Amino acid sequence: MMETKRMGLAPKLASAALLSMTWLGACGGGAQPASSGGDGTVTCNGEERLLLNCDSEVSYDATDVKGGLSAVGIGAIEGGSESKALREIDDQTAQYIAQTRRLCDEYNKCVIDKAAYATRSENLRRRVAKVPELVDAVKNASTDEDRRIALAKAYRELVPEEARTELQVSFSVMSKRPGEAAASAVSDGASLPSGTRVAFVLQVSRAAHAYLFQKSADGSLNVLFPDPRITIRNPIPAGEPLRIPQGGASFKLDDQDIGTERVYLVASLQPLTELAAAAEQVQQGAKPTGALEKVTAMQPGCNTRALSFEGDDSSSNQCYRTRALTFEDEPGTQSAPVSFKATTEAADDTIATVFSFEHTR
Repeated sequence: MMETKRMGLAPKLASAALLSMTWLGACGGGAQPASSGGDGTVTCNGEERLLLNCDSEVSYDATDVKGGLSAVGIGAIEGGSESKALREIDDQTAQYIAQTRRLCDEYNKCVIDKAAYATRSENLRRRVAKVPELVDAVKNASTDEDRRIALAKAYRELVPEEARTELQVSFSVMSKRPGEAAASAVSDGASLPSGTRVAFVLQVSRAAHAYLFQKSADGSLNVLFPDPRITIRNPIPAGEPLRIPQGGASFKLDDQDIGTERVYLVASLQPLTELAAAAEQVQQGAKPTGALEKVTAMQPGCNTRALSFEGDDSSSNQCYRTRALTFEDEPGTQSAPVSFKATTEAADDTIATVFSFEHTR
């Protein structure tokens, strides 16, 4: 399994929010009745119940931090996706708090019964109770990589799936070495001798725009996808494995370009117009420029700077870090062998990563 790391993004943050919540009680768990005149009770369909104080059911404190998160101990947040993730976590938690108060009000007005209130309030309580621990993990992360992982976990735990900006990719480099009867997925850094047949299989969790390039040891670049010879076009559909090339065709490693060969994969929920244009120019014989030149400058383990696919005019001789997090299947699930799996970082919409193998004689 290859190790993927996220490309750093230029530190820039207008505002973000950190959360701290203290539960003060709930139905069946020590809630105090409101003193709203009378004896603090209400009769619902002949059943007497204590009125709840909805303002004290949950206490919510959101701290707005302007200019960066270092002031509260998290350190510099890099780029829009991280600050966007924190805002979405904050917004979603605020929604949970509002739902809790609304649920309490409905209970006091006899709209829902005790059993329904107990179940629904407990579900909300479990979600909000996770927030302090998850945010502390982000604050206390000792490395940038640990922080990205902690933020991604908080994002997935607190923001519902349908509301998340998220893409997952499974990528297989399928090789059939000389003398082998069938192709199999290889891992990053594998040695493949000349004569090996190679194909790629890509699967995405949501419809996505995919771009696949191969760079030989001599520096020459091939655009593998999109390709006019492949009938599938961007965006590729979710959940369907895409084989490149299609059918029984494959690429063959010849006796040239012995050494390290790299495959660059970019997948995005949005079209990357500059990258697509540069790829089309290369297919017509031009040298890689702009976004494509930056993509193929990525090196495994590089962590020196960010990469922007659109409008970044920085020089191409810099070291770009890959933009993804590795992910694992849930326990007990079965999946086909793959070379690597990656997911976007919290609230990001793009994966960019590099896979390498050694071409031997």
